[in-house]
Amino acid sequence: MVTTIIITGLVIIFDQALKFWTQNNIELNKPLEIIPDFFQLNYTQNIGAGWGLFAGQRLFLIGITFVVIFYLLYLTWRNRESFIYSKIAYGLLLGGAIGNLIDRLTRGYVIDMLQVRLFDFPVFNLADAALSLGVVLLIVIVIWTEKGSDLI
Repeated sequence: MVTTIIITGLVIIFDQALKFWTQNNIELNKPLEIIPDFFQLNYTQNIGAGWGLFAGQRLFLIGITFVVIFYLLYLTWRNRESFIYSKIAYGLLLGGAIGNLIDRLTRGYVIDMLQVRLFDFPVFNLADAALSLGVVLLIVIVIWTEKGSDLI
């Protein structure tokens, strides 16, 4: 469980630090190109979820996030003796969910800033990246391990 707590904390700290830096150093909707035609920082205020889903549904998104967090805490406790990769996945998922929840509760929107221009992909943040990585890691665990399905 310690691993999950550490990963969760690190994700939250780095996510919130980058959001704070972005808010104080980049103008809203004025992209800062980092790698030409590939990657830029683009400060946006997202009132929905990924791809603009549930835009303006702040209370719904907060409620769903709390349900997800409590379920992840339950899984973390239930599987506290499981192997390291599931603990890392839970930490990534919890950190990502809590990172975006902090934004929704304190600002009313989520700060996004990372934009890959190589293909048409929405602007995202570190919490979103942690959530995505956590989901992929859990899927790999479920598919390729004997007891993987016990972890979800």
